[in-house]
Amino acid sequence: MFWRFIGGQAIFEIGRRLKWVKENDLAHGEYVKWLESIKLDRSTANKFIKVSDNLPNVETFLHSGVNALYEIATMPPDERDQPQQLDSGKVKKPDEMAVIPVRQ
Repeated sequence: MFWRFIGGQAIFEIGRRLKWVKENDLAHGEYVKWLESIKLDRSTANKFIKVSDNLPNVETFLHSGVNALYEIATMPPDERDQPQQLDSGKVKKPDEMAVIPVRQ
């Protein structure tokens, strides 16, 4: 599914718009039908909304995919900024782990 490859900026915007539609544009019970009509599964929609609600839309996350962003968004807030030791021995914060360097 191509949703896994959408960059962070798009994920934040899609999540923000999905939440708006869910809360403002549809009658109760119509959201799931609407998601089906646009061929977006509920789980992915929920991930996008969770990311847009819980993470700042900042440069650090712009090149991260939905799965990495969702993992960070679902961490307890007090753990999001805690450094973690990687298998390589390096110590990084979760937002640093999600960054893919951009080649120029």
